[in-house]
Amino acid sequence: MEAHATLMPYRTVEEAIAGQKTASDFYQSLNGTWKFHFAENAEARPSEFYRTDYDCRNWADMAVPSHWQLQGYDYPQYTNIVYPWVGHEDLQPPFAPVKYNPVGSYVRSFSVPKAWEGQPVYLSFQGVESAFYVWVNGDLVGYSEDTFTPAEFDITPYLTEGENKLAVEVYRWCDASWLEDQDFWRLSGIFRDVYLYSTPQTHIYDFSIRTELDDEYANAELRIQARVTNYDARQYGAYTVEAMLYDRELRPQWGEPQRASADAGGTAYVELSAQIEHPHKWSAEKPYLYTLVLSLKDQDGQLLETESCKVGFRKFEIKDGLMRINGERIVFKGVNRHEFDCDRGRSVDEASMLADILLMKKYNINAVRTSHYPNHPIWYELCDEYGLYVIDETNLETHGAWNYGQLEEGITVPGSKPEWTGAVLDRCNSMLQRDKNHPSIVIWSLGNESFGGDNFVKMHDFLREADPTRAVHYEGIFHFRASDRASDIESQMYTKIDKVEEYARSNPQKPFILCEYSHAMGNSCGNLFKYWELFERYPVLQGGFIWDWIDQSIRTTAPDGTEYLAYGGDFGDTPNDGNFCGNGLIFADRTVSPKIHEVKKCYQNVKIEAVDLAQGQVRVTNQYLFTDLSEFDWTWTIERNGVTLVETMGGSFNVKPGETEVITLPYDSAAAKHLLTDELVLTISLSLKEAAIWAEKGHEVAWEQFLLPEGIAGGAAASLITMAESAAAVSVADDETVHVERNTEAIILSGREFSLRFDMATGDISSYVYQGVELFKTGPAPNFWRAYTDNDRGNQHHIRCAVWREAASGRTLLGLSVQPAGAGRAEVRVRYELPTAPASRVQMVYTAAPDGAVEVRMELIPGAGGLPEIPEIGVLFQMEADFRNLQWYGRGPHENYWDRATGAKLGVYSGTVEEQFVPYLRPQECGNKTDVRWATLTDANGRGLRISGLPAVELNVLPYLPAELEAHDHPYKLPPSDKVAVRVNYKQMGVGGDDSWGARTHPEFTLFANRSYTYSFAFKGI
Repeated sequence: MEAHATLMPYRTVEEAIAGQKTASDFYQSLNGTWKFHFAENAEARPSEFYRTDYDCRNWADMAVPSHWQLQGYDYPQYTNIVYPWVGHEDLQPPFAPVKYNPVGSYVRSFSVPKAWEGQPVYLSFQGVESAFYVWVNGDLVGYSEDTFTPAEFDITPYLTEGENKLAVEVYRWCDASWLEDQDFWRLSGIFRDVYLYSTPQTHIYDFSIRTELDDEYANAELRIQARVTNYDARQYGAYTVEAMLYDRELRPQWGEPQRASADAGGTAYVELSAQIEHPHKWSAEKPYLYTLVLSLKDQDGQLLETESCKVGFRKFEIKDGLMRINGERIVFKGVNRHEFDCDRGRSVDEASMLADILLMKKYNINAVRTSHYPNHPIWYELCDEYGLYVIDETNLETHGAWNYGQLEEGITVPGSKPEWTGAVLDRCNSMLQRDKNHPSIVIWSLGNESFGGDNFVKMHDFLREADPTRAVHYEGIFHFRASDRASDIESQMYTKIDKVEEYARSNPQKPFILCEYSHAMGNSCGNLFKYWELFERYPVLQGGFIWDWIDQSIRTTAPDGTEYLAYGGDFGDTPNDGNFCGNGLIFADRTVSPKIHEVKKCYQNVKIEAVDLAQGQVRVTNQYLFTDLSEFDWTWTIERNGVTLVETMGGSFNVKPGETEVITLPYDSAAAKHLLTDELVLTISLSLKEAAIWAEKGHEVAWEQFLLPEGIAGGAAASLITMAESAAAVSVADDETVHVERNTEAIILSGREFSLRFDMATGDISSYVYQGVELFKTGPAPNFWRAYTDNDRGNQHHIRCAVWREAASGRTLLGLSVQPAGAGRAEVRVRYELPTAPASRVQMVYTAAPDGAVEVRMELIPGAGGLPEIPEIGVLFQMEADFRNLQWYGRGPHENYWDRATGAKLGVYSGTVEEQFVPYLRPQECGNKTDVRWATLTDANGRGLRISGLPAVELNVLPYLPAELEAHDHPYKLPPSDKVAVRVNYKQMGVGGDDSWGARTHPEFTLFANRSYTYSFAFKGI
């Protein structure tokens, strides 16, 4: 059947308004249990299983929809670029594998409802991967390919009274698989809904809706084109199409329905239009939807059927060189989203789709690119309802057929090759016809990573002619400028920040987006805020789409029964791309990763800057397009050393969309008075006044923090001396002093409540006993290595910087001395040489006070010239596993890094050590905290260790050492921990994230070996 809009006939207007497809008398689901046979190739398939006399009762059961690889057959295969058959069969386009090309044979029976008697009956497959044949009652009905758009068949001629046999033969790969080389798991089967539907003999086969706003974006014309078919083309008759529009409260918008009549047989088109005065506009911020009901009546006025559709009045355009929604410059705060579920693969259900939508809205994401194929139809309904801008992408990727940097098309498909023209035009047409009535879709995309050629220009021209209300996007023109006309937008991937700015300053002719950026593989998304500084600075830069939304990992079970999330190669699949499928802002089980908090902060629509904090003045910029900031509750708090001192809730300030205002926050001066050693932090927060459909009342949409300056709160001076510094300033009684004992084995410092032992052979602290409790399993030692991240591995950091991996463990003791330090304190100096080439030096100075507080000062002097960047600079020590309770005053509560800390608030947080571990697909550096003023590690009795930054440090506390994280390729393989691994750092380098295959951490977040580094902290038993 020809492609058409998503629709379902109903018998009454009320049913059409409700729009519940499954409740329609014309609908019958074929989801459920089918009989299934698996064969490794076509020769082994049961070739005549479709015959009515072929007995399939002993076949296995198969759930539909599902992928057979997740039901115990065949194997999932994850590959990014390389076609899955490479290395197994030597193929050229358009030929498909024959040696190993599994075939799934599906069978079920069905009966047609009595009410459908005399009506046509259609069979609809919403998604089958990758190609399939269909038989009904032994007769071949048809064949289809294009995995991600519907295939529908007229099965009326093949039906019999009573039970009917439906047989479907699905091939894992076909010629069309050359066009479906997306970066995803290669899965197969009937993975979306299958259903029957019937219609009256005369039926609204398709309809298109356009909302034309006037030049002031105030009033609109609603234009409807309906295609009416008569199943028996020989029968002519008069019919009328009536249209009625209802608002959200189901109030009719016209006094009488709009009507258009015609006399026709076969197919005819009916056009209707109506003026709408001041309709509510649709946008991602305010996704107001009307309901349109179309009624088809015969010449006697008898109602034959009704159909319905949600309508959003909005205008998307490129005007004055910028993309605009309802006249306003749009900025896409987007993500790419593969359809994926760790248990169901791409056979996603509505619950998982809704979960994605709710999370996106809560984390300030306003746009999604359906990478790299049309999604399930329900996805677009949810985007319409909840408010997301959508780039709808044609099911087309041929990444394995070309290479970056090539200049000519070569064997690349589709290129300009005429034999592929029909296939790619059919794919973009199937997408357009199905999805054309969704207001959320603002851009059509021609596909992904398929180079260029005339076929893309033809696709562009087809889409623009068929639908001039949307722009057309294709990133591939970047690689083949001869096809530049194929895209209305300059779209690039993973472009470095300086190159993005270069485009903005080059008198550009097209608006710019990053259709993929900030590659979120493993511990990533550093530098994200720098892109958003550019998007705010240059209007032509209109946002981007992070790669990507969800980890594509499959929940499976290890031989010992342990559940874990699997990635490429875990199923014996070759070729594969390992854990490159782990790029999500959320994990595959839909729990959020720490990266998404940075996204929420960078994507928030309110910018707050200090003007005069002593007077409570801040500059607020409203980056919403259609939302006044008075619609949110404002809260501002002042915290003293992490403890709330003043909290003002429920305030409100009017800042109109797109405007900037200086506002004054009234502080309670009396309550805010504080000591010289206090640190005051102002936090401003905006939250929902009332519950939204996507979040509860009080959900925070934006925030900012400031250190308050001196002079705030009634004139009391606010020094930036932190609580950690004051904790290290120990008051010592005259008659107390640290006792020093020295022998051939150790230097021992002791006081009334503590003992600190240094090993003479190594210079290391071998023991720290406080109030009779040993606090160190292994003492603090210099450390310059973190477990490498996926980004580190991608840019060869772990190889390039390997000298720092063993630099600390291979250190040579140069000197160890002890001396008085005044105020009853004692100082131990330890000097080391590190086996770098050239050699580096480290000095550790430990100053112990009589109460057991120990200040640590570390200095690193890298060898002169030639050394690579340093992963981290600090000390590492271990404590017993009993000290598993962590509390800290610093950024949190989630992990944060030098280049990914804007989304973490300064505050006091707590959790267990185990909770600081982040289960990235492959174990790697995780759990870090920046700007830590103090932290405690305690056991169940409250005994333990306090660490104080002088003034602040980075802190990492995990159950595992860096070497242990690197030694295991899945989190479940990490052994039970018997320790707490503590790293107190000057800093560790940022995690980066521009891409995961070569981009390095930005220079300002890198520890270069061309200077010396010094930092201090203190520890004390508690």
